[in-house]
Amino acid sequence: MVRIIGLAQSKGGVGKTTTALNLAAELHRRGRTVAVLDADPAAHAASIAEDGQLPFKVTAHLLEEDSDAAVSTWVKTAKGQGTDFVLIDAPGAMGAAFGATIAVSDLVLVPSGSTVLDVRGAAETVGTIRRHRKAAKRDRPDILIVPSRIDKRTGAGRDVVTTLAALTEPVAPAISYRAIVADSLATGEAVPADTPSAAEFAALADAVMVRLGETL
Repeated sequence: MVRIIGLAQSKGGVGKTTTALNLAAELHRRGRTVAVLDADPAAHAASIAEDGQLPFKVTAHLLEEDSDAAVSTWVKTAKGQGTDFVLIDAPGAMGAAFGATIAVSDLVLVPSGSTVLDVRGAAETVGTIRRHRKAAKRDRPDILIVPSRIDKRTGAGRDVVTTLAALTEPVAPAISYRAIVADSLATGEAVPADTPSAAEFAALADAVMVRLGETL
């Protein structure tokens, strides 16, 4: 059964695409089949994949109208990738694709930096997901907040897990801000497997698997 993981945040610049691609790479290293759908018109994930260095498929998956027929087709395509996991990189704007990502996902990752604006964006996104669950009268998608691009040398960076825990949703292990993450994506690759950054994305993958009830 395919498991769908959305990545959503109303604020940009929090590492959403970085998290999607490196988490996908870690799941692939574990022998799972993975597809990434880029639902963001900015197309960062799809453009990174153009170099052909990623070991999984990244496909543009835009939703440009909110008609029932368009949303239904978008959802069917997301579910029909034929892989163990589908990761959807949602746009930052709370439009049709943002809402459709929440609706189709089993788990939504909400990346957040340590700034006040990042945390406010995370809180707004969590509130949107909760309202969706209430309106749909169901308990999915699950939520996992991901501290992202964290500088642990700063006070805000050291306190970010506690800060985000105040949103009363599970918080994943933090992903540190390191040059190797940006440098790897610039060459169309995920971070190398034998690096501290890869270890952090592996810890995130562990947290994701636990939330989904999957075997590590």
